[in-house]
Amino acid sequence: MRLHRIRLQNFRGVADCTVDFTTDGVTIVEGDNEVGKTCIPEALDLILSALDSSQARQVRDVRPVHRDAGPEVEVELTSGDYRFVYSKRWYRQSQTRLDVTEPRREQLTGREAHDRVREILDETLDRDLWEALCIEQGAEVVLPRFDVPSLGRALDAAAGGDSTAGREDDLWERICAERGKYWTPTGQRPKERKDAERHVEEARAVVAGLEERLAGVEADAAEVQRRLVDRDRLVRAGEDATRHERELGDQWARLEKLRSDVERLEAHHNVAVARHNQIDTDRQLRDGLVQDLQNKTEDLAAREADAERAAPALAVAAEQATAADQALEAAAEALGEARTAQRQANEDCGHHRRRGELAQLVECHERVIEAQEVLSQAERHLGAARVDDELVEQIEKADRAVMRAEVAAQSAAASLDVTALSDLNMVLADEDVELPTGTIRSVPVVDEMRLTVPGIVQVDVTAGGGSRDKAEELRSARDSLHRLCESGGVVSLDEARRAAERRKEAVRSRAEAIAAIKRDLGDLTLDVMVQKIEGLSKRVDGYDAERLADPPLPPDFEEAKRLASLADRAVVEQEEAHGGCHESAGQARDRLQQAKLDEVVAAERIDSARSTQVRAAEALEAARKGRSDANLRALLAAAQDAVDAAADELGQAREAVTEADPDSLALLLDNATAAAKRAGDALRANEQRLTELRASLEIRGEDGLHGQLAEAESRLLHLERSHESTESRAQAAQLLYESFETRRAESRRRYLVPFEERIEQFGRIVFGSTFEVELDDDLGLARRTLDGITLDVDQLSVGAREQLGVLSRLACAVIVSPGGGGAPVVLDDALGWSDPDRLARMGAAIAAAGRECQVIVLTCTPGRYSHVGNAKVVTLPN
Repeated sequence: MRLHRIRLQNFRGVADCTVDFTTDGVTIVEGDNEVGKTCIPEALDLILSALDSSQARQVRDVRPVHRDAGPEVEVELTSGDYRFVYSKRWYRQSQTRLDVTEPRREQLTGREAHDRVREILDETLDRDLWEALCIEQGAEVVLPRFDVPSLGRALDAAAGGDSTAGREDDLWERICAERGKYWTPTGQRPKERKDAERHVEEARAVVAGLEERLAGVEADAAEVQRRLVDRDRLVRAGEDATRHERELGDQWARLEKLRSDVERLEAHHNVAVARHNQIDTDRQLRDGLVQDLQNKTEDLAAREADAERAAPALAVAAEQATAADQALEAAAEALGEARTAQRQANEDCGHHRRRGELAQLVECHERVIEAQEVLSQAERHLGAARVDDELVEQIEKADRAVMRAEVAAQSAAASLDVTALSDLNMVLADEDVELPTGTIRSVPVVDEMRLTVPGIVQVDVTAGGGSRDKAEELRSARDSLHRLCESGGVVSLDEARRAAERRKEAVRSRAEAIAAIKRDLGDLTLDVMVQKIEGLSKRVDGYDAERLADPPLPPDFEEAKRLASLADRAVVEQEEAHGGCHESAGQARDRLQQAKLDEVVAAERIDSARSTQVRAAEALEAARKGRSDANLRALLAAAQDAVDAAADELGQAREAVTEADPDSLALLLDNATAAAKRAGDALRANEQRLTELRASLEIRGEDGLHGQLAEAESRLLHLERSHESTESRAQAAQLLYESFETRRAESRRRYLVPFEERIEQFGRIVFGSTFEVELDDDLGLARRTLDGITLDVDQLSVGAREQLGVLSRLACAVIVSPGGGGAPVVLDDALGWSDPDRLARMGAAIAAAGRECQVIVLTCTPGRYSHVGNAKVVTLPN
């Protein structure tokens, strides 16, 4: 399929936009975000899939929100032998139009037009391939799978496949259909076969059950006798277990009463402890108030003493601050003079440095001019050169073929021996020959030859068929050698070798000139270098004219650098001195400020301490008015006596519970209960089993069991034979399927090679000559080898995986594109993870693929694809 043109009207935010595409090459559609680039593939998908009456969400989403109009799309396509213009409008005055121009004219509208386009695409387009060749904007970096029919057919043809591929596909479908009767697609048995096996097993179970029933009658009679003996023993055991359970239950009731007493005494004890704790808390609060008043009084006295000791330090700090400020002013003046001298010395040093740089640039400029002349001469020679190493190698092969053909022709040729009985003048193979008496002349005859003795005799000699064949091979070899020499503009192998050497010398000269230009220019261009030379010349001349005579300019760069170094050290020394004075002045000011601050803080702290001391005294006095210290101590002693008495009673009750051993008694009671239940259950089970056995023996008998068994065995035999027959056919179908699948896998591995070669052809443009790939059975990229290192594609960076995804799509499109087949490669803002070097090489790979297929690139960053040399660029308006 080829896309020639698309037009969007009222589509999302696009009012009216038409894009024409080159059908065999690269079209780059560029523009800012939200101008309609990504709408192009979306619109193409929508017009090919959605009816003009569709109310689907993807149709609603493309309606313009700023005008009351229906979205419209028109495309011009070629798919297979068909070329047509197809348009649709949704919502307002919806319509569909189709105008087919090739291979015959068709014009349809409405649903008929939609259905006809679907028929054309179903006939000519592999939709899986179309989806695989598109990279959507913002999509996850996923490497494509190309296990699609059209690629498979193209690869099979490239690998030398024959016309039987279609018949093999039909046979494969019939094999798969036969296998599908007996196996699921995943190789499991279907429900019918499982049901047949289950029916066989059920029949076997019926036979085994009848056999077991016959054997079970006697066993049931013997079991009745055994259970009658067990009845008396189980009755006695149940009576003993019930009596023991009642005794332990009485002991457990007495224990529960003791536990109730313990709980009551624990509650009484907890109340006493709580009252004691409350009174003790009140006492601790009273002691805290007394201690707090004492601490506040001591703190007030200490702060007043500190304030008296700190008063003389304020006057000393003020004197020191004044002296430090005077020293700082003197140091600042000296530092300014040193910096002025430093600035002059540095400017002189920079002036001498610019002089040296100017001389170096002038020298480099002269070398670049010379190298450009050498490069121009080399490129002129290379442009005219027609002989390269490959042609020389072909001429050498042709020359060796001529020599082999000459030797073979001479070996197979007949021989004509002429002996002169007297002096002769004759014509031999159109050549005048003088032959003295007694001379013998031998001439090989590879094809035909005429010997003429004028006026006497004419002899025609014809070689045999083998000799003529060798002669024909010799002529063919010479013609091939002549054509190769003529294509290179040479007449012989030696001249071709000399021409190839001259070409190599031109290549070396070009490489050396390019390296010299790159070395001398560095990261500059020639124009930038000239501009830099002119700028440096102006700065050097201007400085010489404007500089003051005092102090004098140093004679050279080394002297200027020495004076600048001395000036730098002088500045450093003055900065250190100034910094010391600055630090000393700051410290002095800080000490003065701190002394003033300490005086203020000390006064505030004294006021605060006096206030807190008064509040502490008032709080203690208020507490004593409510309850005196002596009364509080008496209440605490009475509460402690109550706690001790409750604890004694609680201890005696707990000791009584411990002596009763509750844990052991509980285990004994549980065990006795379980034993009584077990005895009763065993007796009931024995009675129930006796009843069942007696009823079974009355109902069952041997009458009729033998007949049922014979009938079941006959049915089992029939089911087994049917099941075995089905399983045999299933195994045969599976064997045929696996054998044919192995052959198809071998064929598939054979035609993986053309796809790998195409990917590697484009990949070496991007990654270099060591690039190789390995495909899996689904034609997806499995591993990449570079510089001898092989990695799974999942181990590669996001950028490398994205580059491989683009390259594999290009390779697929090139393979299926001959004759206008396949589908376009659509790249919507791809290669965002590629570095500049890889991006440039990817541009070359896209350009190479564009010579054989259609590539459409949508981008908001035009520079990303500037290296695609043969691209058509379409810029969308904002």
